[in-house]
Formats: sequence, C-alpha cells, structure tokens
Amino acid sequence: MTCVRASLVALGTALGSILLLTPPALPAASAREALVIGSGTYTALPPLPACLLSAHAVAAALRGLGFHVTEREDVSSGGADAAIGEFATQLATAPGAAAFVYSCGYATAFNDRPFLLPVSARITRPADVLTQGVLAKSLTDVLARGGTGPSVVAMDAVPMPEAPAALHLDALTQGSLPDGLGLVAASQAKPPDAPTPLAAALVANLKGPEVQVASLLDAVQQQVGANRSVTLSALRPPVVPGYLAGAPPPPPPPAQATAAPVAAATPPVSAPSAAMPADELMTDSDRQRAQTALARLGYYDGRIDGIFGPDSRAAIRRYQHELGADMSGRLTAAQAGRLVGGL
Repeated sequence: MTCVRASLVALGTALGSILLLTPPALPAASAREALVIGSGTYTALPPLPACLLSAHAVAAALRGLGFHVTEREDVSSGGADAAIGEFATQLATAPGAAAFVYSCGYATAFNDRPFLLPVSARITRPADVLTQGVLAKSLTDVLARGGTGPSVVAMDAVPMPEAPAALHLDALTQGSLPDGLGLVAASQAKPPDAPTPLAAALVANLKGPEVQVASLLDAVQQQVGANRSVTLSALRPPVVPGYLAGAPPPPPPPAQATAAPVAAATPPVSAPSAAMPADELMTDSDRQRAQTALARLGYYDGRIDGIFGPDSRAAIRRYQHELGADMSGRLTAAQAGRLVGGL
C-alpha cells in the first residue's frame, strides 16, 4: 500500500511539472485586423491636432466592430515601418481576414508618387522624402501581400506647407490591387482642431451589424464630397463585394415544382433585354430611362434629370452588385438593356 501511495505522489508531481512547463494556449487570431496611424506633433511642421483626434475616433469605431486595432500616433519613419510590419504579422496569422487601414498626417509627392510624412521629417529639398518619408503605396502593398479578404484603405493627407499642392493620391488606385480592396483618399489644406470630414464620415458609417465595403465608400463619397473644404483625391470601389462586418443572409432555397412535366416542349425563351447603348454613348433620354428603372427597382431615389452624378453612380454600383458584376458604376450595353427591360 505504501508503494502504491508513493507511486501516485510521484505521478502527480510529474504531471504538475508538465503543466507548469506547457505554455498557455494562445487566443485565436482575430477575423478583423486594422492599422491606424495619426501624426500630429511634428518636429519641423505646424501641429495637426485634427489627425490625432481623427485617428482615435476611427480606431474606436473599428474596435466597436470587433477589429483588433494596431494604433500608433506621432510615429517616426522607423516607427511607421515597425507599425506596418506588426500589422503584416497580424495579417499573416489571420489569412482572409477583413482589414482596414487609416492614416492621417502631412503628405507630399515626388516624381508623381505620394509620400506620407512622419513627425520626424525635415524636408529641405524634394528628394529628402526618399529617405525620410513613407511611400503611401506601402499601405496598399501590405494588404496585397497579406492575402486579406474585404478591406479598406482610407487616407487623410494634408499638403506640406510651401510645397506643391498636388499629392498624386490617385496613383494609389493604379496597378495590381486586391479585388476586395476599396480605397478612399482626401486632402485638406488646414483641417480644424476636430476629426476631419473623412474621419467623421467613416465613424458615422462604421456601425454594425453589417458594413459592406462598397456601401461604406458610397456613403463616404457623398458626405465628404459635400464639403467644399475637402478634395476627394482618390476613390476606388472593390471589384468583388464584401463585408467588413456581418454578412447578408443566404438566399432561400428554390421552390420545388409540383406540376407534372410538360412533354416535348421547346426550350423556354428569356425575355429580351431592351436595346440600350453603353454608358458613355447614352443620350440624356437614355440616362433618364436608366434612372427611372433604378428608381423603380429601389436603387435610386434622386432626380430623374439624365445626369449621372454620385447618387446615380452609387445606384448603378448597387445594381451591378446584385448582378454579380464588376461594380464600376458605369453600365455596359448589356447591363443597361437588362436594367431598362426590368431584368
């Protein structure tokens, strides 16, 4: 009996040692990852308190949606690189995750390429940005490399004082980008000491339970575009629709037919689409027909004026989303025919 008791004690001691040596299980990687950078306290440039307020507001909205947020403020050039590297590591542990990147701070351009300026930047000649700036494209590249799912890059760029105002942010929409990526960039010369219009629009629309990338950008475009003090410098809707939060319910299963099959019938013929030209060839009358059809289907509630403004383009993208087509906001001839034909 004494031997048995001694053996049990030895076994318990061994198991305890194993448990102590075994590291605790790590939590599962988040399905939503975000990087937020706000630069406001500059060494050689006027302060930008709006960028710090904007970054905090956007980060809080993203956390409310369940994002794991890598948030940094007043970063140096090395600090920006480290934040992007940490974000890339998070993405690597969560393949296919929804992702969001927001930055706010001074920016400039060199050789038609936009650069973001960390707080340590001292730009005395244009070429200094090559060693002291952060290439804005690095924020889209990290998503392209990370194998993310639905994603957004949003940038608030303030032109550097006494430098050319052209930031060439539209260059960010060019080249190979992930199909699920949506991008928006805005510039404002002197933002007030409050969250920027872009940040305010993002916060207002980053609310659950469902947040779709294309719908988010449509809403931001309309709200920021209405502010005359801000220039919407770049906008790129996703090629493939996706959700940052939530998802639409699956469609109901098709009803099973109960009638007896009809013998030797000719194949059914689909209703023909109405004859319509492609977007760029439409007359005012054609555009009015398209707007009327969009309104009838519930995609559009604006004026039937034959002008394809932001509201009409957003309605067209919603219609294209239902078709499962590229949400370009511009109708092909086939899409316009289906739309006007009520299909």
